[in-house]
Amino acid sequence: MRFNVVNRVNVIIFILSLLPVALPAQTARDTATSGIPLLAIKINALPLVNPFKQAIALSADLRLARRFSVHAGAGRFLGSTTFVHNEGESYTGQRLRAGIKYFPVISASNAFYIGIESKYHDIKHLRYRDVFRQGGQYLEILKTERKVETRGLALCTGGQFYEGRNRRLVIEPFAGLGVVFHEVTLPLPPDAELIETEEFLSFEFEPGKSRFLDVLLGIHVGVGLW
Repeated sequence: MRFNVVNRVNVIIFILSLLPVALPAQTARDTATSGIPLLAIKINALPLVNPFKQAIALSADLRLARRFSVHAGAGRFLGSTTFVHNEGESYTGQRLRAGIKYFPVISASNAFYIGIESKYHDIKHLRYRDVFRQGGQYLEILKTERKVETRGLALCTGGQFYEGRNRRLVIEPFAGLGVVFHEVTLPLPPDAELIETEEFLSFEFEPGKSRFLDVLLGIHVGVGLW
């Protein structure tokens, strides 16, 4: 059956009249079928270039429900250009993270979340230090082993952006604010007395327990599976 010009115009007008209804329906359908990844495996890029503590940090997100996921991460401190100055010194240890995320905004190409994240660091810092021995009778350059344990809890927020073919590439910038608790031990021989050095700017935590404000900043890059 062949349409004349009038019929074709009527059909076009009819289709245009349906657009206000069709577009919201399409948006709702896209939102319903899209979601956060079932599993996302990521690496945090910023710890690799951190000027204080260089580290590798891997993590994974596992979706529990449409708007909820849990995440866990593990990594290792590789060194420090701030705390290591001489051959034979090192700054190494493990870093662990875990938390839960809630996604109030989800679309086919991105999602935004708020969450809670906990962390634990166990660092061994080998460094040469000047000490007095035997009541100050002589000075010795002693290789010490300083241990730093860190526990923290923070509120965080971020976004996941799904790029590439089949939305497999996941880019996730995030930020957060919380509190960390440090416990530092620096065992010395019984007759050794640490010589206090006047450093213009020192980022080492003093031996003992302390508490500080913690600021989280990072960007995860990884692969998502739906």
